[in-house]
Amino acid sequence: MSTHPTTTATRLEWVLRARPSGRPRPSDVELVDSPLAERGPDRVRVRNLVMSVEPYMRGRMGGEATYAEPYALGEPMLAPTVGIVTESDDPALPVGAHVLHDLGWRTEALVPVADCRRLRHADLPAAVHLSVLGIPGMTAWVGIDRIAQVRAGDVVFVSSAAGAVGSTAVQLAKRRGAVVIGSAGSPEKVALVRDLGADAAFDHHDGPAKDLLREAMAEAGVTALDVYFDNVGGEQLEAAIRVLADHARIALCGMISLYNSAEPVPGPRNLLRLIWRRARMEGFLLADHLDAREEFEDEMAALVREGHIRPVHTEFPGGISGAWDAFVGMLDGTATGKALVPLDPAT
Repeated sequence: MSTHPTTTATRLEWVLRARPSGRPRPSDVELVDSPLAERGPDRVRVRNLVMSVEPYMRGRMGGEATYAEPYALGEPMLAPTVGIVTESDDPALPVGAHVLHDLGWRTEALVPVADCRRLRHADLPAAVHLSVLGIPGMTAWVGIDRIAQVRAGDVVFVSSAAGAVGSTAVQLAKRRGAVVIGSAGSPEKVALVRDLGADAAFDHHDGPAKDLLREAMAEAGVTALDVYFDNVGGEQLEAAIRVLADHARIALCGMISLYNSAEPVPGPRNLLRLIWRRARMEGFLLADHLDAREEFEDEMAALVREGHIRPVHTEFPGGISGAWDAFVGMLDGTATGKALVPLDPAT
């Protein structure tokens, strides 16, 4: 028997109207007021509290061939979201439970029980479950531990080090005993990266990446990189390849510098150095490492509670109405850390 039925007749949701070419435009989407459907069996009704906007969503909007299915035209878009169950018949997901699901870009969702995860560390704020305890945090953890296999004494360069993934990668690498260098997109972000523990940091707007990276390495007292955690691609990837140590590792996490490019972008011109240095460059997806989710969550939750890992996020105003501006702002680099959109005033 259903409990606590909703009294709301409609919900607001963002629908994809056109596939962006280059920088996304407001005409590519529409915020619509849609009637609420009946809940039906094997579903729970969730009032969304806070949603995430992510770089990979740009590819899903454009319909490019990526690791994630494109968003359907004329349908609401998807985003990682924390919400509270308001209607349920499932004893494992009772009314009042805080849950994580992918039916964001809307104020309320009917979520299949199989696609709804009850938060295991619900004492932590909702935003934390979308940042250091969510996809960005686990991406950093997998990249640092499983792909790059960072160990004490390594020299690690993290690009976009004030971003959602990068800010966590910097802190995890320092926890592993590495010397860390970070790049960011403004003096304020560079200051944050240093505050998170980086031994040196630079603003990538200040000159050629190859020169800025060498200057940062000199400041940190190092001459070669053991690890490059790549969130950017392009010029910074090429710069990192120039200064790799023997048997270095490059973890390819993202290439945000390319996401809004309407034309194909040439790759690094110095890949031959990977052979000379016997280096490894490996792309990775979080979906291949879900076996470690509970191990990651338990470790990260403890680090957050003990103050060893600092969640970094930017909350964009305006509720659901401000979600599109938040997404575009994130792509333009206005967010520090994880870009979040609170959907409920009480969140």
